Amino acid sequence: MDVFKGIKKFIEDRMAGGGAKTPFPASVVFERFREVLNCNNKALEIIADLGEKLSGDYIFDKQYINDSMKTLEEAVLQSVHALNSLSSGRYQELYAVYDRLTSRLHTVMAGREDRTGPIILDLKDITRPHAVIVGGKNSHLAQIAQNLGLKVPDGFVITTRAYHDLVDHNGLRRDVDAIEAMMDDPDVDVDAIEPLRIKLETSIAAAKPPPDLISLIGERLDEMKVRLGQDLMLAVRSSAQEEDMDFSFAGQFHTVLNVPADPLAVFDAYRSVAASLFGRRAIRYRLRVFPGEGHMSIAAGCYRMVDSKISGIVYTVDPSEPGGDTMMIVSVWGQGEAVVEGRASADTFYVKKGANPLLVRQKIAVKETGLYLKQGGGLETRPVPDALKDAPSLTVEQLEKLSIQAMQLENYYRRPQDIEWAIDGKGDICILQSRPLVVADTMAQQGSLAKALQKYELIVADTGAVAQQGIGAGLVYIVETVSDLDRFPEGAVLVSRRDSSQFIRVMHKTAAIVTEVGTPVSHMSTLCRELQIPCLVNVNGILSLVQNGMEVTVDAEDRRIYKGRVPELLAFKTSTNLNIAAAKEFRILKRLLNTVSSLNLVDPLMDNFVPEACETYHDILRFVHEKAVGELVEMGRDERRLLKDYWARPLDFPIPVGILVIDMGGGVSADVTGDKVPFSAITSIPFKTILEGLMFPGVWHTRAANIGFGDLVTSIVNVPTDALCGQYSGHNIAIITNDYLNLSLRFGYHFNIIDVYCSDRARDNHIYFRFLGGATDITKRSRRARLIAIILEAFGFNVESKGDIVIARSGNMPKVEIVRTLNILGRLVGFTRQLDVQMDSDEQVDRYAEAFLMGDYEIVNRR
Repeated sequence: MDVFKGIKKFIEDRMAGGGAKTPFPASVVFERFREVLNCNNKALEIIADLGEKLSGDYIFDKQYINDSMKTLEEAVLQSVHALNSLSSGRYQELYAVYDRLTSRLHTVMAGREDRTGPIILDLKDITRPHAVIVGGKNSHLAQIAQNLGLKVPDGFVITTRAYHDLVDHNGLRRDVDAIEAMMDDPDVDVDAIEPLRIKLETSIAAAKPPPDLISLIGERLDEMKVRLGQDLMLAVRSSAQEEDMDFSFAGQFHTVLNVPADPLAVFDAYRSVAASLFGRRAIRYRLRVFPGEGHMSIAAGCYRMVDSKISGIVYTVDPSEPGGDTMMIVSVWGQGEAVVEGRASADTFYVKKGANPLLVRQKIAVKETGLYLKQGGGLETRPVPDALKDAPSLTVEQLEKLSIQAMQLENYYRRPQDIEWAIDGKGDICILQSRPLVVADTMAQQGSLAKALQKYELIVADTGAVAQQGIGAGLVYIVETVSDLDRFPEGAVLVSRRDSSQFIRVMHKTAAIVTEVGTPVSHMSTLCRELQIPCLVNVNGILSLVQNGMEVTVDAEDRRIYKGRVPELLAFKTSTNLNIAAAKEFRILKRLLNTVSSLNLVDPLMDNFVPEACETYHDILRFVHEKAVGELVEMGRDERRLLKDYWARPLDFPIPVGILVIDMGGGVSADVTGDKVPFSAITSIPFKTILEGLMFPGVWHTRAANIGFGDLVTSIVNVPTDALCGQYSGHNIAIITNDYLNLSLRFGYHFNIIDVYCSDRARDNHIYFRFLGGATDITKRSRRARLIAIILEAFGFNVESKGDIVIARSGNMPKVEIVRTLNILGRLVGFTRQLDVQMDSDEQVDRYAEAFLMGDYEIVNRR
């Protein structure tokens, strides 16, 4: 690490000495850009390897984690150094971001991340990094509210930081350390820890509040009373670190219901919840599911107590038919505690899943009593009115709404869910918790899965690459443009020609993703691994084999896609092998990857694409790559320096584009020695492809544009600001290598920049396109810009358009796809060259866009 500190100091010294004022030669910029790519690739390969280990197909130990994390830390730091070396130290703030994230990772590896952070967090403020201090149950509720928009009770969380403060303040640290040390032994005698367990349970139940805790609770209660009323009552629910995650801990910890909104009463309930961490049942459960692991802490959620008229449980899969498409809903009048504790008879409904859920059968119980809120606190049992005893507790309409929400939750968490819900006096459904539903893997136990699958029709087999393992079924929805995502249906299988990080918008309701083009190391693939979405990429020809609305089952375990729904596979998915998830190393790696692989900086066009917004190593790498591309683009702006430093030769080309060629290596055939570079001698793949696009039949129009006097005056007066800064004022210049192009073009009064890297490694590749200006008034120029934006979006670009400016980015594509796209880009530049003059109405935008997409380039001559 000392070497890296030395590099950092060198860059800082260079900045202090004014070195940044002297721009690097283009060849140096390009070589440093390559260095950025190399550093990023090394780091991304390590992240991909770490993520793959969570598939459950690998065995690894703590040493693997330690070694991988050390190598990753160095690789990410090298990327930061490489970008600063490329940019003359322009991104110094990345070092502070790197230090912050690295420190957090060290805390996770030491198992101490639950002792830091806020003491109390409002549910609305909980983000992904908070998961470890708010516990699984609270983390899920925050996700449900924020990401799915479903209603959950208003409230706040007393975090695990408060639990550790409570332990320390009451002198219990030594006892906690002692019992955790005993439980670290996988062969510990349960009876041997019993005295210490009882002591801790009793001591915490009577503990005194640490400083500030009561006042902080009081502040939150006052705020809630303003929002919800002075008669507020609370439910104080446990949320241990692993609770409701891979393990349910169902019924192992305390929940205290209908608590007065008084700070001392809430603290008293909180102590009861915290003490249950050392309850007899909870300790035995922990020893069973986490043998040899003693450390665990607990948070508590303090939520508005819902005065339930009806409540109950949804199993999104009928446990008796794990591969079926029927969910089971159990409900009672009043509070749901009557169901979870088996204290009352309940109705049972079976609903078939689908866009229009269908009640298939029901069993209505005689409900003599129900649990209701008791005046002053707690619950009480009351008789159910005679008119309601034999009546169904849910209407068909309520069942439909409840089923739709349940399917949303199942799609979001990628596995069947056990959902606790309530319906209040207003008829609103409120989700109280959602946790994984575990059912038996009967098919796997019988060893008959392979035989059972033989009867299903295969669409593809042994095709494509696995970006994320898993199994998903649903109706096909083909995404051709980003705007198609606006109509993406719940639970569909997304099929697209190319992968895109833009798919993050609908991943929460996607059953699986299949693309014809893509790589397992793309940003989209990373997001799929992070969100556990079954994903196959590079599935050749899939778009010709499926149609919108076709039901398919995607087996991203064995790279197969079946026609229709395959219950046996879904049953296999439903069954959960808990052994790997139980491993301590597995859970540490999972927490580390939260700070490593999640991608928050998805869109470089957004205002939050800044170093300070980086929450993971992956964010840093994304930022570094994007800004490195920006440095390349900027290189082409200094025309005078380029012409001074390099031998620029005119391109001998059939079309009068007037381009000067600067070859930095491998872009022009070596045997060309004359003053001009013939097109036939161009060996730069991206440059040659763009030129071929310009020459495509019908694209380059020679008819003179009919420019009116007003347009002419406008074009002279309103020369784009960028042009006046020297970027486009002189020659058309192409800086090239065999796999790189930086092209600045001026055609009349509009200007283009195209920056491309086109290598054999898909994740290195990018296309940057910038367009502005024109020879007409701003209305016509803006219409042409909108036309260009529509076409670029149709070919998968991420586009930003304002007035007559269009900026578009794409990347992470195989070379063959880059070449295909560049040819289209060349046609687009030629096709739209004089088109602003013809943009007399908004209708022309759609007319010319449709013509271009259909390959009708001669439309320009048919005006």
